[in-house]
Amino acid sequence: MKHDIVTITLNPAIDQTVFLNRLTVGKVNRATRHQRQAGGKGVNVSSMLGSYGLASTATGFLGKDNPRVFLDLFKSKNIRDEFIKIPGETRTGIKIVDEATRETTDINFPGLEPTLAELQQFEKKLRKLVKPDRWFVLAGSLPVGISPDFFEEILALLKRGGAKIAADTSGEALKIAIRGGADLVKPNEHELAEFLGHEVPDFASRVDAAQRLQREKVPHVILSLGSEGALFISPEKALMASAPSVKVVSTVGAGDSLLAGYLAGLTTDRSPVDRAKLATVFAWCALEDLRRQLPSIADIQKRLPKIKVQPLPN
Repeated sequence: MKHDIVTITLNPAIDQTVFLNRLTVGKVNRATRHQRQAGGKGVNVSSMLGSYGLASTATGFLGKDNPRVFLDLFKSKNIRDEFIKIPGETRTGIKIVDEATRETTDINFPGLEPTLAELQQFEKKLRKLVKPDRWFVLAGSLPVGISPDFFEEILALLKRGGAKIAADTSGEALKIAIRGGADLVKPNEHELAEFLGHEVPDFASRVDAAQRLQREKVPHVILSLGSEGALFISPEKALMASAPSVKVVSTVGAGDSLLAGYLAGLTTDRSPVDRAKLATVFAWCALEDLRRQLPSIADIQKRLPKIKVQPLPN
């Protein structure tokens, strides 16, 4: 099976999600249940692709001291492991879900800090993986000690090799990705506003900003609008897609799943409408299942007609 999508997660995490009936600060809280799994935005993308039957390659940095949860995931989801293993532990991210308020509190530990030699080893790995038209997903935060300059170098390396780049990041890294020729970006409305330097306070302004970004800079723009759905703007069409009302278990990984679904559609030559539907179903499934695990293909097929897709005004 081909591994035509490569996900890059420079700062992965082991996600420890804890569910409480209600979070009470300053008191003893008893968990009703918990979940521990390999995480990080690029890892999540690979996991959802694997659930759909699409192989991928995952790379970045993993700690040598606690790789087991990642290795088990890679084996179960047909993910080729090209991570650089470095001394220390991959960080933990604790997510506390208050089921009364449906709010999630994140506690993110500091990540590993790769040395210069390890960064060079990673670049060498990328040179072997890059090839024309292969999709590379750059997702998530940068590890401690890695400057935006290194992110810029990675983009340049991939572009020189003819790769296609999907960037799911924010702040300075999003600016670098757009400036560096990304082929796809997936900001939310707040990240888009930060990039533009001004607010996009209503639906019309968000549509206008996303369409302008697509016309002027990036071929594929996905603008996540949370519970409202998402805008999918490509060279062929500008669309809005939304799912039916969803019983949300956790929002963790929903945006990564949205991107995975869109890439699954792109790499299997689906139409813009079908890509938007598939991406939205991936996100819908992620909201209902903490494990970043898709249901059966038959269940996905049943959900696709329930996605509402409408064209956006030009």
